[in-house]
Amino acid sequence: MSDVVQAFADALEVERKAALCADFETLLAVQDQKRELLPLLKTCPDQARVDDLSERARKNLQLMRQLLVAVQGMVGVTNESASAYTASGQTSIQAAGQMTVRGKL
Repeated sequence: MSDVVQAFADALEVERKAALCADFETLLAVQDQKRELLPLLKTCPDQARVDDLSERARKNLQLMRQLLVAVQGMVGVTNESASAYTASGQTSIQAAGQMTVRGKL
């Protein structure tokens, strides 16, 4: 079981580095790897390790959300109806609006 925990921890580290470098190909690949490991991880008896991995996954998710906002800003896409995320990762839908594009495409 510790092999699965280590493999998932390694995948989270790859994901973190990919998010920091805006490496979208690696981000997509690591999602597939995590999907394969997740069912095995759910059977892990060490809840403390699983909780630690869950926290790391939440932090990675925050990085990826920030990356998305940065990329949208770079290409001039804004979405006034975008979700706002709370510190716990829950969504809070803002008032509906239209997607707009700013700048030249």
